[in-house]
Amino acid sequence: MKEKLYAARFFMNYSDEVTDADVVHIPHISDQFVATDVPVTNGNIDGTDISETKSDLTVDTWKAAAYILSKFENRETMKSARWKDEYRKAMGYRLGRALEISLLGLTTEIKYVQPRAGLTTTDLVATNIEHAMGILASNSIPKNECQFFFDPNIYWGKVMSVQKYYDASQFGNWDPVHVGYHDKLYGVPVVITPNVQQESGSIGIGNSIMHPTAIAYAAKPVDFTVGASESLRTKLIADIIYGAITVQKNHGVRILSTS
Repeated sequence: MKEKLYAARFFMNYSDEVTDADVVHIPHISDQFVATDVPVTNGNIDGTDISETKSDLTVDTWKAAAYILSKFENRETMKSARWKDEYRKAMGYRLGRALEISLLGLTTEIKYVQPRAGLTTTDLVATNIEHAMGILASNSIPKNECQFFFDPNIYWGKVMSVQKYYDASQFGNWDPVHVGYHDKLYGVPVVITPNVQQESGSIGIGNSIMHPTAIAYAAKPVDFTVGASESLRTKLIADIIYGAITVQKNHGVRILSTS
């Protein structure tokens, strides 16, 4: 069974803004406004001067997948529209997974999402997750809009070895209606995916809790091409062009753990 793709449905998607250009300008929206007293005699309130910065999302990563079918195989399988559709789905999934890994890979490099909890040299424990929740709260990030991304081995081998988390998954905070996630921790949806990547430069795993505004991406739709016949074979080609960037580097926490 193929792994589900989650990150592309979660993070900010600017694909609709990609036309003939390959750069999307994403503003950083200020959120450090201060509530001040209003004089009752004149109702005057001074505004905050805003000098916004921006991130340039460049759509310049090009990936492709291809199948080569002999004339014999083409006669046996490709005469069926169903088989053609199956090949397209298989290639489209692989290209979508490349985008997914790119998005989740951004959460594993320290130069992007800065806050972190845990170490790549130690096992994940409950206090690491609680530390991450505290960082989110101190940065005023609403947890109800966030999502955990865990490597399967880390979730089942480490998170579920914590008795209170196991008990909650069995008897407590479990949501019986699953919509794109496995369970909840502290009210935050949990996604389990092998597309979570290793921490850059180590053998540790970069699990994370993220807010959608942390990362933005844009992608052009997967394109399918039937290459010109070579000898007695045909090449089926699919390609995708995309880009991703960290926009708000404090809108998430990397939850590190040894693998």
